[in-house]
Amino acid sequence: MKKLITPLVLIIIAASIGFTLFKNKQEMEVKAEEAMKISESIPVKTTRVKKEPHEIAFSSNGTFEPSQELSLKSEANGKVVKIYKKKGAFVNTGDIIAKLDDEFIQQELAIAEIKLQQNKKDLARYENLAGTEAITEKQLEEIRNATKMAEADVIMKKKRLANTLIKAPISGYINEDYTEIGTLMSPGMNVVDIVNIRPLKLNVNVSELEIARINTGDTVDVKVGVLPEKEFKGKVSFTSKKGDASLRYEVEIELEEGSEHIKPGMFAYASFQYPAEEAMLIDRKSLVGGVKNPEVFVVENGKAKLKKVKLAQVGENKLVVLEGLKEGEKLVTSGLINLRDGIPVTEL
Repeated sequence: MKKLITPLVLIIIAASIGFTLFKNKQEMEVKAEEAMKISESIPVKTTRVKKEPHEIAFSSNGTFEPSQELSLKSEANGKVVKIYKKKGAFVNTGDIIAKLDDEFIQQELAIAEIKLQQNKKDLARYENLAGTEAITEKQLEEIRNATKMAEADVIMKKKRLANTLIKAPISGYINEDYTEIGTLMSPGMNVVDIVNIRPLKLNVNVSELEIARINTGDTVDVKVGVLPEKEFKGKVSFTSKKGDASLRYEVEIELEEGSEHIKPGMFAYASFQYPAEEAMLIDRKSLVGGVKNPEVFVVENGKAKLKKVKLAQVGENKLVVLEGLKEGEKLVTSGLINLRDGIPVTEL
C-alpha cells in the first residue's frame, strides 16, 4: 500500500509544479503585452492653456553713468600762467579753469584796433569826396575793403584773446586735469575732463514686451549694489526706439534727490511695476528648444503635436504666450524627454 502512495504523491507534486509554471508564463506574457503597449505610448502630464491675471513686474540691472562728460581742450597757444580750478573741483558753465599768457595777443589786438580806427577815418574822408574828381571809384572801393579786413582782423584777435581764458563749457566735477603752471599749450591739447553727475543716469536693458510698458516719466524703484539698505527713486528719461541684435532695448533712468553717495560706474537694479493684465502664461519648463527657438508640445487626439510659439518673459520662470497657442489646448508640462512629434501619449 505504501508503495502505491509514493508514486501518486510524486504525480500530484509534478502536476502542481507544471500548473504553477504555466500560470507564471501567462502572467509574464500579459505583463510583456502591457509593457509593449506602454512603450508605444509616452506618459505625460498636461495642463489646459488659459488666460489668467498676472502682475507686470520685472527688474533689470545696469550701471550708473554721468549725464554729461567731456574732455576740454585748449583752443589757443600759450603758457599757462594761472590755474583757477584743479582736479576734484566743481565748476559751473562759464567758470574760468586756467589762463594762458596773453601779453603778445594783447599787443596784436591793440595794433589791429588802431589800424581799424585809421581805416574808418580814411573811409569817412573818401566818402565825403565821393562824386568829385579828387578820388576815383576804385580808390573808394579799396578803402572800403581795407576797412572790412581791419574789422575782421580785430574780431579774430579778440577771439584769440578770449581763448586764452579756458572756461568750462558744462557744469560738473573736474575728474582729471592735465596742466600745471608753465605748461606750454597748443590747440587740441587736453586741459581737464569734466563729469556732470547731476542728475546721475542708470542705463538698463529690457525685453521687447517690457519696453512696450515703459513710458518716459515713469517712476522706478532703484537699489544700488553697494548700498543695499537704501532705496532710491528714479524717473525714466529715455527709451530706445530700436532694439539690439538680441532684441533688448535701452532705458535711461534719472535718479532723483539723495544720490550724493552714488558714483558713475556703480551697479544697480531697477524695478518696474505696472497694473495687472490677463494673458496666457506658461512655465519655462514646458519649453523645448530654449527661449531663442521656443517650441512646445500639445496633446491632440491622443498624440503629441510640436508647435512653434512666440513668447515674452515676465518673470524668472513665467512666460507670456504671444503667438502659437490657443485657450483650452492641452500643454505638455512633464514627460518631454522622449517626446516626438506625432507619437501617442498617455495623460497621467
